[in-house]
Amino acid sequence: MHVSELNGPWLDYWVGRAEGDSDLKMPHEAEPERKYSSDPMLAKPIIERERIFVGSICDSVLGNQSIACIGEADGRHLPLTADCYCLGDTDLEAAMRCYIYSTFGPEVA
Repeated sequence: MHVSELNGPWLDYWVGRAEGDSDLKMPHEAEPERKYSSDPMLAKPIIERERIFVGSICDSVLGNQSIACIGEADGRHLPLTADCYCLGDTDLEAAMRCYIYSTFGPEVA
């Protein structure tokens, strides 16, 4: 599955995998206990530790989207040297997709 397609329980599952959570169940087996993609208290430490920069874009095709990347930023502009950019409907969704992408690559199985 492409990281850009992950959302909800599947996104939370893969963040848990990246975090090394050994008690994970597949999303079809149980609702994830840790909802990284919707709980700022869980996502913020990852965002800070991984130095994920989150901004927003407005595109005529995609509409308003959050965009996340890993790299140095000056607080106002996206880093020019970032390895990947991930989009999401929310800041946390984009940031957690970016984290998964940087950990596992563009696709997860």
